[in-house]
Amino acid sequence: MYSENNRNQEKELEQIIASSPNYRTEEEAIALASSGGSTVDRQAARAAVAGAFREELGHAMEPGAKVMSADRELRYCLELQRDRIARKNIRFTEEFDPGKKPVRSAVNNVRSWQDGHYETSWSVGYINHKKTAERSGMKTFKRKDPQSICETVIDVRNGEDVSGDTYCCPNCGAVSTIRELQEGCSQCGTSFHMTELYPKVGNYFFVPDPGVSTEPIWKTVTRCGLCSLPVTLILFAPIVLQDPSASHSMISTYTPENWVVPSLARVIAYIVTMIVASPIIGYFVWFLSLFFAGFKTLGKETPAALSVGSSRKRFASRMATISPAYTFETFSSKITTLFRILVFSDSRESLPFNAVKELGTDLDDVVDCTFHGWMSCKKIKVENNNVYVTGDVFVDTTRDMGDRLKVKSEVYQITAARRTDVPFSTNFSIARIQCPSCGASFNSFKSKNCPYCGKECEPPKEEWVICDVKNVGKKYLFRRIFWIVVVIAILALSVFNMLHSIHTGIR
Repeated sequence: MYSENNRNQEKELEQIIASSPNYRTEEEAIALASSGGSTVDRQAARAAVAGAFREELGHAMEPGAKVMSADRELRYCLELQRDRIARKNIRFTEEFDPGKKPVRSAVNNVRSWQDGHYETSWSVGYINHKKTAERSGMKTFKRKDPQSICETVIDVRNGEDVSGDTYCCPNCGAVSTIRELQEGCSQCGTSFHMTELYPKVGNYFFVPDPGVSTEPIWKTVTRCGLCSLPVTLILFAPIVLQDPSASHSMISTYTPENWVVPSLARVIAYIVTMIVASPIIGYFVWFLSLFFAGFKTLGKETPAALSVGSSRKRFASRMATISPAYTFETFSSKITTLFRILVFSDSRESLPFNAVKELGTDLDDVVDCTFHGWMSCKKIKVENNNVYVTGDVFVDTTRDMGDRLKVKSEVYQITAARRTDVPFSTNFSIARIQCPSCGASFNSFKSKNCPYCGKECEPPKEEWVICDVKNVGKKYLFRRIFWIVVVIAILALSVFNMLHSIHTGIR
């Protein structure tokens, strides 16, 4: 049930979003989606939902916040994460700052895929992402990176928008809009099983992007040059120590035998010259930092890219004859979000989509689980009116180690299943959720057990179920080490050739 405090917080959040010129509220997105249904209108609606999501996500860890621009799975996932962080007494803040003068505006509908019922598209926004976590007795966790945030926006290709239609609660008789009933009746708390109100964000991930920084490049290179000045002063010290009367050959001049104690004027001139030249040095330092950042990303993402390979094509070709209503993007968004719900839930056995026999406690200390943007499709099989899809999900987990938080890249192999004899449908439906034993209404999406009598209710037959989860990150370690060694070898060979060329030219 919504409390008065929750409703007030949602109104304040809507005012914050509405006051920003870069974002549209979800109400605007809904209005756009229902205004004629043309292709242009639907694209504008998806862009509005993506923009609203970026704003709402920055407030997702605040008490009582609900990210209504996300679908119900992702919305519930963020709520569970917020609750776990609160139980661990961690003060968690997350900021998505596009800057006063963003170097690039958001790009919507970067790529899109269509199937029989849905259209899935990617929207990209450019942000300075700042994340802070604090707790008494724990080392403060801080990360600030220029990144691109990529949202997977899911929409229906056909269908009438009914979010603004009114509906009379069968329990208390209160009249509300369909949109207001997504989290239950605000008057009596009755829960409803309803079709998702699209468009919604089904998943998101971050990509490092140094170009997001709103700081002018001259400031960046000057700062890099001044920060590296102590090292460069020592590195080029032989220049000021050389004997002015010695031979002009660089090889003979730079040997310690030709060093002398320089005069004060010469030292001052040397320092001033290095300070003036620091922006040039800073440019090379900045360039090298970008190079090594790209090298780090290459070592991290190459195993994932090799694993994913032709997953999209493999999924489409196999599912075309089994259950063609899902693109690989829609499927991967659904499964990664369900997996993250498993990660943050403290009562996994009661989740209606969880059929994992033994998950253990390995995920109990995770306080953040960030999707890489990679999911592979390893195997698809059909058995007893069920289709089973197995794939690897690549994530970054932030674990609570007691005195600190530790970020680790991990890979989980997930097997999900769905009934093949239950057809997909995007026709809207809404029905009161009622326990068959005691008649109470509860949110059966969040729990399959009635909270009043404990009766287990049958989950919806049309939904995906997670059957197995395995941590398989170790098998990718060799691939990562292999590619790191290859890149280091190429880099070392290039540097050796460059130094050899310089030495040959001097001689």
